Amino acid sequence: MKNCKKCNRPFEIREADRGFYKRFDVPEPEMCPDCRLQHKLCFRNERTLYKNKSAMSGASIISIYAPDSKYKCISPQEWWSEKHEALEYGQDFDFNRPFFEQFQELLLKVPRISLFNINPTNSDYCQQAYDNKNCYLCMVLEKCEDCMYVSHSNGLRDCFDCIFLHDCELCYECLDSNKLYACIGCQSCQNSSELINCYDCIGCKNCIGCYGLRNKQYYIMNEPHTREQYEVKLKMLELNKYSKYQNARRFFEQFIKGLPHRANWNLNVEESSGNYLINCKNALECFDSFELQDCSYCTWVFTSHDCHDVYGMGHGSFVLEGLGVEKLNNSAFNTFVSDSSDCWYSDVCFHSMYLFGCTGLKHKKYCILNKEYMEKEYENLKAKIIEHMKKTGEWGQFFPTALSPFSYNETAANYRFPLSEETALENGFSWCEPDPKEYLKQDFEMTDDLACVDAGICDKILACADCGKNYKIMPKELNFYRKRNVALPRKCTDCRFLDRFKLRNPRNLYERKCEKCAMTVSSSFAPAREEKIYCETCYKQLVN
Repeated sequence: MKNCKKCNRPFEIREADRGFYKRFDVPEPEMCPDCRLQHKLCFRNERTLYKNKSAMSGASIISIYAPDSKYKCISPQEWWSEKHEALEYGQDFDFNRPFFEQFQELLLKVPRISLFNINPTNSDYCQQAYDNKNCYLCMVLEKCEDCMYVSHSNGLRDCFDCIFLHDCELCYECLDSNKLYACIGCQSCQNSSELINCYDCIGCKNCIGCYGLRNKQYYIMNEPHTREQYEVKLKMLELNKYSKYQNARRFFEQFIKGLPHRANWNLNVEESSGNYLINCKNALECFDSFELQDCSYCTWVFTSHDCHDVYGMGHGSFVLEGLGVEKLNNSAFNTFVSDSSDCWYSDVCFHSMYLFGCTGLKHKKYCILNKEYMEKEYENLKAKIIEHMKKTGEWGQFFPTALSPFSYNETAANYRFPLSEETALENGFSWCEPDPKEYLKQDFEMTDDLACVDAGICDKILACADCGKNYKIMPKELNFYRKRNVALPRKCTDCRFLDRFKLRNPRNLYERKCEKCAMTVSSSFAPAREEKIYCETCYKQLVN
């Protein structure tokens, strides 16, 4: 066991890990898996958008970089055009200086892509987004249409305020579910329709406040009803009234705490540990991932093998310490490098190979600090730089957080590892102050009943009940609430996201015992929590 140099907690390095580090000829990590992930996430801004100006054209653009950022940015269209050639900023390596210092100089020179928003149709205000249509303020999503305030999802239509959903339609405030239709406030449900405040229901229809049901219809609080009884009680809920909607939600959350829970939400896994894993083999301490083999410490990774310490990747192999990478092979210590191979310590590069310390390149190979070399020159210089980095203590370390273009509270680290401003600064992270113009006083008192709300609400300044930040009700959004007959939200989109995210268990694993058979199980439920934990076998007997 080693002690983490950041948090001082002991952590294990397994023999399989050592073999992987040896393959890349890097030293063993000095930080525990959690601190390594927190460190990487300081480089990933998923949710904070700004109006900025292109460093190329001066045009107004939407950007993940603040207007006062020292990093230049240009629009995606400009970045992908022939006008942007990052080799123009290439520089020689100076063996009298540390590598990271020189790489930061390059980062400050090369214009960055303002958003990772690929092939959008009327979906300009989206980040880490691919092939979406008519979406607004949606983050980390793919192939969605007519959605607002959705994140970490794919294949959605007409969904609002949802996270971690797949192939769903007309859903509101749902999470960790797939193949749902017209559901409200549901978690960990599948192949169901017209559910309200349900948890772990599969193949169900027209249920309210239910838990662990299979193939049921017209159930309320796990009790059967006739269709007529169900419809009467549904009207009595009055979800169009904010106070009634919140009361129903609070009652349900308290109700499910007293019921047995699955130890984890893994499906079809072999020799694996973590949570929300599907079809994985030898995946250790991995989360929110599927189709993994021989991977460790990975989160939000799909269809990949032989990867360690990666967050956000699809179709990768032999990747070490990657963030937001895609279709990457035999590479280490990269951020937002895609469709590439044999890349080291590089950032925002596409369709390239044999890169070391590069940023902003497209369709290039044998480059170091954005300067092209012949193959033998590249290999010789790369070897010398690695030896230099070993002497400076940089080799095998991820980029220092000082190189991140974002403050801690702009990044994904802030919601996965929340810190106060004081604690963040004490830990060496930066922090950005909120813009006072986004915290104006609310000029309108919202009525409790949706039926009393007219279109004028869309012109009002609203202030979040939690943080005070201003937000708006968009016309499309109002139409959705009316269609689903649910009350208007009283919080900004960020606080609503955090409320949903807090419903998920943290990325921690504990050794627990099944409350029924006493078998030892790995679970993301901490021992101090009040929920009862069942092993997979006992849980199936309970719900089937």
